[in-house]
Amino acid sequence: MRNEQGKFVKGTSGNPLGRPRIILTVRDIAREHTEEAIETLAAIMRDEVAPAAARISACTELLNRGHGRPVDQRAMLMIGAQLNSDRPVREWSTQEILQKLSESLPFLRENVA
Repeated sequence: MRNEQGKFVKGTSGNPLGRPRIILTVRDIAREHTEEAIETLAAIMRDEVAPAAARISACTELLNRGHGRPVDQRAMLMIGAQLNSDRPVREWSTQEILQKLSESLPFLRENVA
């Protein structure tokens, strides 16, 4: 909402009706084709006549969906440096990561055993 001067009124939503439903509908429709899309990517990956770039792209997309996107190694090294680590963060155990984070972020202390 805007006031008489055209400025937004503090404490009121600029979108009182929320996110448009059409976005959710499009997403739902797209999700209905997930299995077919994965099968298509797998077919491209296996097609020895397909260009190498298409096969690599299909492999990458399948791996990203199955295992998540790879972690940016530079970001991990920066995190390690900020936490005064003597070794790369990618070599840490989950418990070590949680411990270091809890030492740096006080609000995590109560959640790390």
